[in-house]
Amino acid sequence: MKIAALVPAFNEERNIAAVVQGARPFVSLVLVVDDGSADCTGAAAQRAGAMVIRHPANAGKGAALKTGFQYLQEQGFDGAVTIDADGQHDPAEIPSFIRAAEQGYDMVVGNRMSDVSTMPFIRRFANHISSLLISLFLGQNIRDSQNGFRYYRLSSVLSLPLKASKYDMETEVIFKMGRAGYRIGWVPTRTIYRTDAKSKFNSVTDTLRFVGALVRYGILRR
Repeated sequence: MKIAALVPAFNEERNIAAVVQGARPFVSLVLVVDDGSADCTGAAAQRAGAMVIRHPANAGKGAALKTGFQYLQEQGFDGAVTIDADGQHDPAEIPSFIRAAEQGYDMVVGNRMSDVSTMPFIRRFANHISSLLISLFLGQNIRDSQNGFRYYRLSSVLSLPLKASKYDMETEVIFKMGRAGYRIGWVPTRTIYRTDAKSKFNSVTDTLRFVGALVRYGILRR
């Protein structure tokens, strides 16, 4: 299997090089989608050895992921491991996703919920609610719906009619993968929360967006 690391990035000049360098030993290519950054994120990623695609304006994490998926499929890749640009994921865990992908899963999601001691309460609460609702709608146990550390089989994810462009795309894709009958796997991961980092996740706005996605792609389509 030909697998790339896909890193959506917005104003991550300080962190992107370490993420790229950490991921490079495990994949054929590191692709950074610079989502309209106002700083030197793209240049820093290129210096670290990544291929960079740049959006002219900020379009959202979901839009950056979809741009990356399309490009990688066109370049002949079979799958992508998505990893956040802010250093909250450990690139050394990428082989766990690749091993799971080789077992035939269409999507593999990192599961942080076995150890939530470092996760801020509001993030833990939002994740629990979102995961619970998706689990109820799909009739299967969704363990960590908001973890961006994932593997996607490109042919599978690109077959889905994904409409969201922000963080809620990661909720939408789990729901639609499950509804389409694709295989979803899980691997344990840790998350590194730094005290000096400001999250781009807005706990109130993005949680409401998640719930809205569930309504649009769940209840109303039953």
